[in-house]
Amino acid sequence: MEIKKSRSAAKKAEEGIAWLASRQRLKRGTYPKAMAKLCALLGNPQEKLAFVHIAGTNGKGSTAAFIASICTEAGYKTGLNISPFVVQFAERMQIDGKMISDSALASVLAKVKKAADALEKAEGMHATEFECTTAAALLWFAEQHCDLVCMEAGIGGTGDATNLIRNTKVAVLTKIALDHTALIGNTPAEIAKNKCGILKPGCVAVSAPEQLPEVKDIIEAACAEQQIALRCPEPEDITLRWQIAGENRIDYGGYTVGLQMPGAHQAQNAAVAVEAALALCDAGYEISDEAILAGLEKVKLPARIEIVRRNPLLIIDGAHNPDGIATLAATLKAMKLPELTGIIGMMRDKDVSALAALSDCFELVYTVPSEEGERAMPPEELAEKCRRYFGHVEPRATLAEALRDAERQENGICICGSLYLAGQAEKMI
Repeated sequence: MEIKKSRSAAKKAEEGIAWLASRQRLKRGTYPKAMAKLCALLGNPQEKLAFVHIAGTNGKGSTAAFIASICTEAGYKTGLNISPFVVQFAERMQIDGKMISDSALASVLAKVKKAADALEKAEGMHATEFECTTAAALLWFAEQHCDLVCMEAGIGGTGDATNLIRNTKVAVLTKIALDHTALIGNTPAEIAKNKCGILKPGCVAVSAPEQLPEVKDIIEAACAEQQIALRCPEPEDITLRWQIAGENRIDYGGYTVGLQMPGAHQAQNAAVAVEAALALCDAGYEISDEAILAGLEKVKLPARIEIVRRNPLLIIDGAHNPDGIATLAATLKAMKLPELTGIIGMMRDKDVSALAALSDCFELVYTVPSEEGERAMPPEELAEKCRRYFGHVEPRATLAEALRDAERQENGICICGSLYLAGQAEKMI
């Protein structure tokens, strides 16, 4: 009987996810209004919750996970909403480190579908896939009476579906660089203005260290205008004790901890999480030093320069924009690895020239589709572009074929270029 129930819940959850996937992905113009009306039909779950809101270009998911883990260790029932998922949809909605169950996911998606259908019928408003997903997460967190929710913004800040929230305790701005330029701005400064839209009166802002000067100016001006306190780790206070494959031993302001995710960028993300935790303390939350250390230490996320196998070495990373790819290259070089075989897949709208940063890391490159469908750049087209940066490039029709051929090289392997490709790799391996 239990098995039947479980299978039934899984099937209903799959149907709900398929319904989400059938909806329009992005829409300009009225979508914040549609999001507000959708949540109103669901009883405004966002009004029953308190938030740490995280926006930025890179590092949002890792930083959100660090903060959520710290809050859980401190004894608070903590929701975590991140996007996109890598392996399974349920990664997007978690409470205290546990992903939403099939039955709970099926339930909230059914309620959101009913509300979205009613909104469309009554007012002709079409809630997007991301809006419906965000509404489902808010509904679940409210039904589960979360003390705090760490919510990652989708694209930008001002017009993002997550920006419906009002009770923001801490607003976090991770490193801001170029991405989604067609939607939120053509320069880092324009993008920073958009992302500063998550700042709310009464919250505390936390910014990543080493922001571009023009981005830093925008953030400081936005905080001054709203009379919001701004916390920012100083780069000189962040020390990498050592960095080996699979672990960072870092120190920030006396918090010395081993992170399970490699890279100097994760040391910076952890420092931002510490500042966010201290800002929550100022807001009345009780978070001990022990909770901060334990929370940082426990976090491990898929496809964040993830070492999934050591002998022979296999690394999966979801970097897909210039800043993320540069970070991957810097981390691989810091590990002092021999040259690797790269397996790369990218979406059509991404900047292939960013791969130049990896030219010293890969001895051989196989190009593959990042996903099925027209959004993926064909392997032959990507291979032609990659030959500008790598000496030996060969297209392959599938990831499985590329992996088979890469294994024969007896080098380490790094799969990168797209979160969708990273998700394929995670499932396959």
